[in-house]
Amino acid sequence: MSHAFAKFEYQERLARLRQKMNESGLSLVVVTNPSNYNYISGYDAMSFQNPQALLVSSEDLEPVWMGRGIDRGSAENTTWLSSGNIIGYADKYADNVPDHAMHAVADEIKRRGWNKGRIGYEGNSYYFSPQGFLTLQECLPDAQLVDVGVLVNWLRVIKSPREIEFMRIAGQIVAKVMGVAHDSLKVGIRENELAGRIMQAQAQGVGEFGGACPSSIPFIVTGEHAGLPHSSWTDDTIRNGSITALELAGCYLRYHGALARTFSVGEPSASLARLADTVQEGLEAAMAAMKPGVTCHDVWAAWQGVLARGGFKKNSRIGYSLGLSYPPSWREHTLSLESGREDEIREGMCFHIICGMFLGDGTNKGDPHYELSETVLVTKTGVDLLTNFDRKLIVKH
Repeated sequence: MSHAFAKFEYQERLARLRQKMNESGLSLVVVTNPSNYNYISGYDAMSFQNPQALLVSSEDLEPVWMGRGIDRGSAENTTWLSSGNIIGYADKYADNVPDHAMHAVADEIKRRGWNKGRIGYEGNSYYFSPQGFLTLQECLPDAQLVDVGVLVNWLRVIKSPREIEFMRIAGQIVAKVMGVAHDSLKVGIRENELAGRIMQAQAQGVGEFGGACPSSIPFIVTGEHAGLPHSSWTDDTIRNGSITALELAGCYLRYHGALARTFSVGEPSASLARLADTVQEGLEAAMAAMKPGVTCHDVWAAWQGVLARGGFKKNSRIGYSLGLSYPPSWREHTLSLESGREDEIREGMCFHIICGMFLGDGTNKGDPHYELSETVLVTKTGVDLLTNFDRKLIVKH
């Protein structure tokens, strides 16, 4: 299999990680977030239901991938690592609490003589359980375990030219997916049927570029769960007079573009039309404010200024960095467009700017709800849209 990136790009990423490790006095990092070990090694498989790890030494050595034995072939197929650095552990470590897979990881660390010094672990990873940590701690008594948090995530925030290509393709896919949703949304269609058509379009991709399964489900916010942003679809039907907000994604080689639009099924009320105009103005103000050198707070403040003039109020953030990701989220868990965040925005970063007026955060019970978003790339002078779809409130008769 040809790799998503040239070997030199993976090695450049590895060098940047080692630089951070040396600055922190780390002799080894146990990478357990699949987005992060994909970023460093290229490993790509939906096998993270079992503990996996990429062992990165501060020495000039290849990383070592470790996972369940049956997934060794996926590592050989997708990574740039040599066969001797692809280690499959025995099946006795699969779903066997007394024999946690981190026993096997610790054994490999000891076999290679890496069991002393400061060893970093990703304490803020969905994929590294407390039991996994306790097992490493028990099995590596001569090491000092150090939580490196989202150290590797931060390496991913500025995209390379090749990554930007993938982000543009993901943006094209999600625009096509939203078009399918637009054409399918009508009175009487069930939410689950609409979800099925959306997911088919996500997999089909665009042109020669096949889509992958995004890191989260299609969010179809309507009916009994109107205004609840992360609710699952139901088998209820779309009703006349309803407001339906869709937050969808396109995924290409694990890179994501996200897009939210709101549909009025039937003629919109005056209050919904006013909310839609305000949110669109606010989103456009946020995009106009985003450029290298400003902070995440500055972008949030531009949006808040529009809301305040319109008499609206929303407390939560309006976006985050995104890119390479695995379930359950396409977020990078680094940059966040919110009050007080002084992280500097730089060229090459990608953001999902999502301006959602949700129940209890922007709207009250009985009020219309609304979502509108774009995925953008930060350029030298501002932002470049990676998604392209009509930004107005969409009325379906």
